[in-house]
Amino acid sequence: MNYEESSQKIREKLAAISQTNAEDWHLCLKARFGMALVFEAIRDKLGAGEVITTPYTCITAINPILVAGLTPIYHDIDASILSTGKPDDKYCKGKTKAIVMQHTLGMIGDKTSLRKYADKHKLLLIEDAAHCVTRFARNKDGKILADISVHSFGVEKILTGTKFGGAIYINPELKVKNPALYERIVEKFNKLKAPNFHMNFRVRTYRLNNAIIQRLHGNLRRNFRSFEIKAGILEPPIYPFEQDGQQDEPLTTNKYINERISNQLEILKSNYIRRSANVDLYHTTLRSKHFAKVSKIKEPLLAFPILFETEEKANQAYDMLSSEGFFIRRWYSPLLYPGPNSLKIYRYNPKNAPIAEDVSRRVLCLPTDLPVIETKRIVELLKDLKAPVEKAVENK
Repeated sequence: MNYEESSQKIREKLAAISQTNAEDWHLCLKARFGMALVFEAIRDKLGAGEVITTPYTCITAINPILVAGLTPIYHDIDASILSTGKPDDKYCKGKTKAIVMQHTLGMIGDKTSLRKYADKHKLLLIEDAAHCVTRFARNKDGKILADISVHSFGVEKILTGTKFGGAIYINPELKVKNPALYERIVEKFNKLKAPNFHMNFRVRTYRLNNAIIQRLHGNLRRNFRSFEIKAGILEPPIYPFEQDGQQDEPLTTNKYINERISNQLEILKSNYIRRSANVDLYHTTLRSKHFAKVSKIKEPLLAFPILFETEEKANQAYDMLSSEGFFIRRWYSPLLYPGPNSLKIYRYNPKNAPIAEDVSRRVLCLPTDLPVIETKRIVELLKDLKAPVEKAVENK
């Protein structure tokens, strides 16, 4: 099977899983590369302007806006979904081109209000589905809400056996709404270059290099990792220069990446079933005099978020679980993770997002990809903490 055939196979699998058409899926080496192409096409056809987004995200979701010559406008989050709720009309300043609908940790819920908001202000609705590959926000009839949807096979995403790859879904309705923009986006994807020899090497050796680094400790780990990045040996999840709002030239995938993605898509259903089971387990067992009652989340989340009453207690829980060997994340702490070198470059003012600033310091995200016995162990460890959970985020 050659590269073209392996790419088509992935498109067909994505289409079968999501009940879409294979021709509407486009592959790239990293999801951020696909996002950049989309925003560049928007800039080409619609002109300069703003994109409404959230600071409760990674800089790799903002850099595509910046490199395209557009301006991010940050809307504070709804703490119950860790993402943008329905924005105020004041966020549309006359030159606003799009709004990003992010499904943080895979929480989709009912986001029809964002589609209505986009229609009201004549905005493109860009869906960031990086945490929920193949899953979309849909209306009650099953119709996909977004004009463009971004999915990821990268590091620390739903498919744990893949480390590279992104897929961009272009809603065929965009052909009718704005044929010039649709054609421009497709043209950009068709012109994507393949990874060169050095990139292919870094992709193939990523797991080995990362395993070596993880065996090291303290400054030795940091120094060796830095050396490998500078020497062009390691392809890190985020390069240091990306914290300055920059981004590499977009590339497509290769046969090796396609094969890994294809294999993982075969077990995606069982992956989601396991995560759903763990989400249910967290809900039904995270109850004691130390915890508040949590609401039901029925979706297969990338991680299960809980919110402590203070940053100190969140740190206490993080340290305790980490010391027991669990990989615990603090999505997204700091905001614009892992933190920009300059807030000015990112046009971000912390005063404009007080909820996101507060939540990012107190949130803890529990793994959902573990065997049930390990999830139960996390619950038992948390019960020993004298640190009440204020609230677990839920879908509305």
